Amino acid sequence: MLFERKPVHVIQAQAHSFSGLPCLSREPGCFFRRSSAAYGTQSGVSFLNMLTGTPASALFMLAALPLGAQTGWFQPSLLAKPELRKAMQSVEDRAPGIVEEWIRLVEIPAPSGKEQARAKYIRAEMEKLGLSGIHTDGIFNVSGVRKGIGGGRSVVFAAHMDTVFPEGTDLTVKREGDILRAPGVGDDTSNLMATLEMFRALDRGGVKTNGDLIFLATVQEETGLAGAKHWLENSGYRPDMFVAVDGAATEVWYGALRINQFKFFYTSPGAHTLESRGTPSPARAVAKAVNALYEIPLPPVAEGLGTFKLPTLNVGMMGGGTVVNAIPREAWFTVDLRSLDSATQDRLESAVVSTARRIGELEGVGFRMERKMAIDYSHALPRQERLNHAVVQTAVATVNHFRKPGSPEIAPADVGSTDANIAVSMGIPAVSVGAAIQRMPHRLEESAEASTIIPGIKSLIALGFALTTH
Repeated sequence: MLFERKPVHVIQAQAHSFSGLPCLSREPGCFFRRSSAAYGTQSGVSFLNMLTGTPASALFMLAALPLGAQTGWFQPSLLAKPELRKAMQSVEDRAPGIVEEWIRLVEIPAPSGKEQARAKYIRAEMEKLGLSGIHTDGIFNVSGVRKGIGGGRSVVFAAHMDTVFPEGTDLTVKREGDILRAPGVGDDTSNLMATLEMFRALDRGGVKTNGDLIFLATVQEETGLAGAKHWLENSGYRPDMFVAVDGAATEVWYGALRINQFKFFYTSPGAHTLESRGTPSPARAVAKAVNALYEIPLPPVAEGLGTFKLPTLNVGMMGGGTVVNAIPREAWFTVDLRSLDSATQDRLESAVVSTARRIGELEGVGFRMERKMAIDYSHALPRQERLNHAVVQTAVATVNHFRKPGSPEIAPADVGSTDANIAVSMGIPAVSVGAAIQRMPHRLEESAEASTIIPGIKSLIALGFALTTH
């Protein structure tokens, strides 16, 4: 994911139990009897008690909708199908092995742009599954197709292989009871593991879908969604729906944040330290520019997004110079700018660029900029159409059915910073869901609850079946 995830604003709603299903959580012999962190067998998605108290929150959270628009294509009765029962029971049976493989996958280094080792592993597993059209493209995205029997919709399930951590990071997983701790254990290795196991379980159960299921393992998600963009533009596939398996199991996102990323450079001829007094310096320009950018007034924080604070501006990287005793010939910094709407984003972008350029002029140094990321959303479906689409409503229903006992229902949020952004920008109905409970992504202290990946995988199975077979 492109930013740290924490639980979004949710609503309290009554959930209803559904019995007579295969080992979904608390039956004898279930994996989850060994963990208090397990999900439950809850179903029914009721948004009639949605909090719509403020206009701002209404921009992001689901407002009152016709009941028919809220159900999606998932019904708990689907889980009574023998083949789905068998697939889900097989996940329970393999639970310890799934966690062990997850740990091994975490420990395969995959910095953004250097995902080759993980790509090799995932491709080998796709080959064992016998997927059709397995392909590793020029930037190491890996994809394969589980063919349907015909008459259904095609759906991509995409999980990214890369992490934010550089080469040399210690990726050793530390296990403390049900908690796994390691850089990248949640984002997005948990979801990569869950997607792989979803496809395996469908085979173990002999599940047939009408439409094709496409397993896409992407690269460079963390550095601008480059992998998903490359695949959607060059693979030859135009899926009917796109599911980004990214984030925590407590989130369903159907929107796409406006994200612009820049790299600003200041340049000069350089000089020895003894000649530096009064001489224009790119380093000083960077210092003044960063201070000036943080003085740009931002609009009020949008409500209804939990701990996310948007719009936001962040200077994430700085660099320059080659020796300690000279004015650097070049110094630079990056800016990550995010907003919920294009109008706000455009205003802030204009202010950021003009401020950075003005500082260069005032300091008497050269200036140039690179736009690292910008997505055109002019072809995106209207917000209400995206929200009402079956891919979103079905995702909400499945995620809530398998959520943790006693937890509040999860409402869809009109945000997103995942591979689904690219699909949204192309007018493809899309959603982001997660498979495990995870904490502190993008930090060395990142962690995840091991047992929660099992119901997360089951949720993906139900979602994939419902979307391709309705």
